[in-house]
Amino acid sequence: MRNSADATPLLQSGGFSLHFYVGRLFKVGFVGQCFILAALVAISFLVASTVDGSLILEGRNVGLLEHPAIWAFLVLQIALPLCIRRSIKKLQGTRLRGGEMMRLDGRCSDLILAPVGRFLRLRGKESRVVATLIYCAGLSAFVWNTYQNQRPGLVVPYDFWDSRTYFWGFWITRVYKLYLFAWLLPYLAMLQAAILVVTLRFVRRVRRAGRLKLLPFHSDGVGGLGFVASLVSTPVIITLVIGAIPTAAAFEVHRAPDVTPLIGLAALVSWSVIAYIVPIFFLRSDIVAMKRETFKRLATLEQANYLQLIKDKALDFERLRRGNEALDYFDKVCGKVRAIPNYPHLKRLVSSVGLAMTPSIISIAIKLYLGAAPIIGPVLGKP
Repeated sequence: MRNSADATPLLQSGGFSLHFYVGRLFKVGFVGQCFILAALVAISFLVASTVDGSLILEGRNVGLLEHPAIWAFLVLQIALPLCIRRSIKKLQGTRLRGGEMMRLDGRCSDLILAPVGRFLRLRGKESRVVATLIYCAGLSAFVWNTYQNQRPGLVVPYDFWDSRTYFWGFWITRVYKLYLFAWLLPYLAMLQAAILVVTLRFVRRVRRAGRLKLLPFHSDGVGGLGFVASLVSTPVIITLVIGAIPTAAAFEVHRAPDVTPLIGLAALVSWSVIAYIVPIFFLRSDIVAMKRETFKRLATLEQANYLQLIKDKALDFERLRRGNEALDYFDKVCGKVRAIPNYPHLKRLVSSVGLAMTPSIISIAIKLYLGAAPIIGPVLGKP
């Protein structure tokens, strides 16, 4: 086992630095660090809101205990690091064996992790461009949220527990959301980008070298590439499922399709689609190339089998029977190859997008119905 393949530094630096210090202070592992950090944030929210007297607010105003979206951020703060950690652990034991990428437990490899580390250290122009885009997006989200919270009653038509009206709530969430939007989430996005860029480059390299094989009868249903496809789809699906909670809650809190929840829903769905489509297009080109190569080999074998059958003038019925069985087998293999999806796990993504949007759509529909009921009701009641 080589120390250079150790994944630990990736989980102790950058956006996980605070996790590392919490782990040293409380003597816990990474899972414990995630839960303790979320618990500390939750406690700080409750203390600040109690001091401000904003746990529950009158009228349409929204107190801390009436604002489920903020608690969903804490769920994301736990779930996404654990998801990324799972991907890193998978890559830590990645091997290319028998033409298939697979994870071997108890074995460490520099195959993927070393290039991931170099990507995170911004050793190339590509990684610097990605980092600029990701961190600028995070800072933009923080700036917009801060602007909104400074103008209660204008940007949104009510007050809320972390607006500037409530001193401690406002400042505690400024610190937390700066940490979340400009440090933790961008680092997670960088890790995911590094994993995908490095893995897809490796797939392209070994495919061109003829070392990666398409396995039509593999149990993963994607020709043995399920290992790679899951690195793309799993974080996206988890984000969509968990992100459905705060977006639906935002519509419930705003009680109307206001700009803030609409931006949130659009950002969630757009990010998820882009995070899936961009890497899967690169993987698709390799899948299509391997399928084309497989078809070419099968056609060559079928032609050789046919030539073998007709080279003798005398009919050999036993040879014809075996040749027919071989042709049937080749056709079966061709069918299996055609069934391999060019866009792995696409159905899962579509289902997750639908699941993420359903609560928000239901909330909007209810609000629209309640708003239109006083007008529609008398009309429907007329004879």
